Amino acid sequence: ALEVGGPCATLSDGTRFPLVSFGLQVYDDERARKYTRLALEAGFRNFFASVLAGNQRGFGRAVRESGIPRDEIFVCGSVLSNRARGFDAAFRATARGCDANVEALGLDGPLDMIMLDYPGPDAESILGQWAAFEGMRAAGDVRSLAVSNFSPQQLDVVLGEQSFAARPTVNQLPFGVGYKPRLYETLLAENAKRGVLVQAWSPLRVVGDAAKAACADVGRKYAKSPQQVALKYVLQKGAAFTTQTTSKAHFADDLALFDFDLTPDEMARLASVEG
Repeated sequence: ALEVGGPCATLSDGTRFPLVSFGLQVYDDERARKYTRLALEAGFRNFFASVLAGNQRGFGRAVRESGIPRDEIFVCGSVLSNRARGFDAAFRATARGCDANVEALGLDGPLDMIMLDYPGPDAESILGQWAAFEGMRAAGDVRSLAVSNFSPQQLDVVLGEQSFAARPTVNQLPFGVGYKPRLYETLLAENAKRGVLVQAWSPLRVVGDAAKAACADVGRKYAKSPQQVALKYVLQKGAAFTTQTTSKAHFADDLALFDFDLTPDEMARLASVEG
């Protein structure tokens, strides 16, 4: 039987990270609470509660009310501090963001992960952001540190700093079938080379008409929807994903990806689609 929440990747710091995640979108706390409850009922156990969605309180409430043990739910918060320029300003803005996550989410014990929504404007600013993340981890408020929208060069700013104890474990990028396929061949390889797992943050939103048609065609053989094929492609490329829906049926579909495998020919076909 499939473990609840689906299969996990082991991150570079040893953390077990469910490959399938629900990413909350911009809506009020009450809707965040409702959709989180639906996701938990469908079997989701990994959640991306971005500060950009503005509903961390409603999400935190749903987790607390669920009755599911806290250690069975993986929670990733986020900090937006990319406008702060220079080490000190970036450090202060990021540290404030870390405290705000802990306060808004209101969960027992440390968060499982915190993510920078965007890199700072230059290397010094990125070092300031990461130093604040290191402080949050040292204080016991979070276990794993992650980034979003970082280029390989921006990852190297953090990885090249010898004084840091923790490395970025996950990099959230806009990845999906038909979306800049040649660029993503390179980006997936460059992240893997650095021990960083790519998590696709818009695996369905980036899928254009040609890609959708190809996914539908491939899916017929497996009785899977175009969306399920598109998500399976992301997983077979060695990435994870965070997806968004408000429908119980779609939550279930997004977890029903582990009873089929795309063939090398099908993967090649999907990798060659543009748009």
